[in-house]
Amino acid sequence: MFSAENAKHLYDYAKVAELGYALDLGSSPFWVGGSTPPFRKLKRRRFVRMNAYAKVNINKDKAWKRTLEIEVPKEKVEEEYNQVFRKYKSIAKIPGFRPGKAPIEAIKSFFKEKADQDVIENLIPQAIEDAVKEANLIPITIPIVKDVKLEPGLPLKFKAEIEIRPEIEVKDYRGLAVTKKKFEVTEKDLEQTLAYLKNQNAQLRPVEREAKEGDFLLVDLEKLPAKEVKGEKAQNQQVLLGKKNLLPEFYQAFLGVKIKDRREIEVNYPASYSDKSLAGKKLKYKVMIKEIKEKVLPEIDDLFAKSLGFKDLLDMRLKIREDLEKQGEGNSVKDMKNQLIHKVVEQNQFEAPESLIKSYLEGVEKEFKKNCQPVDEKELNEKYREMGIFYIRWDFLFHRIAEKEKLEVTTEDINDWTSNFALAYNLTQEKAKEYLSQEKRIKNLKETILEEKVLDLLLRNAIIVEEKNLK
Repeated sequence: MFSAENAKHLYDYAKVAELGYALDLGSSPFWVGGSTPPFRKLKRRRFVRMNAYAKVNINKDKAWKRTLEIEVPKEKVEEEYNQVFRKYKSIAKIPGFRPGKAPIEAIKSFFKEKADQDVIENLIPQAIEDAVKEANLIPITIPIVKDVKLEPGLPLKFKAEIEIRPEIEVKDYRGLAVTKKKFEVTEKDLEQTLAYLKNQNAQLRPVEREAKEGDFLLVDLEKLPAKEVKGEKAQNQQVLLGKKNLLPEFYQAFLGVKIKDRREIEVNYPASYSDKSLAGKKLKYKVMIKEIKEKVLPEIDDLFAKSLGFKDLLDMRLKIREDLEKQGEGNSVKDMKNQLIHKVVEQNQFEAPESLIKSYLEGVEKEFKKNCQPVDEKELNEKYREMGIFYIRWDFLFHRIAEKEKLEVTTEDINDWTSNFALAYNLTQEKAKEYLSQEKRIKNLKETILEEKVLDLLLRNAIIVEEKNLK
């Protein structure tokens, strides 16, 4: 008799969930850390189909969980044993017999345990796959195989626990009432935008004083060799001296330096550091300060406005106000779509698969660690579990709505989105297509477009009540 331990690795349904996508801007040993875009994938291993059907009894444990009680006929088991023993007979080297000439009984005795393992590895995955297809189930996790019984002359029996995509009949998603808020542009909004433009168009001016918060340093950096880490040099590295973007050791070492100063800095990288080659290591650096520059903000006047392509200051303020009003309208639409998401989820409650909740929480924890933030698993679970359940429900619901309404992502949709992406990130069409053409990104892109199509449909069919919302 075999235990389930021998069959745990036999079936290869897997799902890896990640959220969103972003430009990969690289990394540096200075920085606190960044994030990595996520994706979804479902993969399966291929097997030769069985010639005889297994008996299957399906128990519905939860809306998202099934236990398959499977019995593979003894005839199929015997046939599989015969094939396995023939394979070993052709390659076996048994003392007292020439290669390939040992009698079958000797082969059966010598390779009994290996043959049992081979039979289980060959039959269980295919029996699960056949059962899943026959029942039209969509697994979202690797099946857990247990209670495996393999005895001479008897059928192969076992149980397989799987989590599946919940059966959902989405309802009441048309005619939902939402409030359209009017985001009015105030003088404060205008001044904040002008301040942003000032900061974006600031000049860096060399200074001869000690470095302080907000300065830009030009440094030569040498990483000293250590265990499993090669030494390397980097010249003319520009560093913004700020607490939020530098590791503490670099920040303290750079604060108060002068031009031509030299420093030796010991850095303890946290175990969760985004660059895995540095994570958890203690490294030393030698740095030499070459330049210190301060940020000089321009005056907001006609000259500044003209430098940005406007006629004068008045023209710039009017154009900025127009853009802010357009943004306000866009924010109003986003707010209504967010209301619709909440209403659809509230009116279509169902139990979310536990594995997906776990995957969501693991993703949140991973993002915290990448950004070098302390993580308390219990606190994180309490804070983000309900949020994870909400987004998992919405993900299933918007896909179900798309199916019902026959919404699909077309090539034209992808091209339009690519053009907007190129414009937003100041890329050429070719570069944008090259970036998005990778399999993981194109799948995420299609998901994003499909979700937006569903939200557009919900908004077109919503009851909109206008409300003035003064800031």
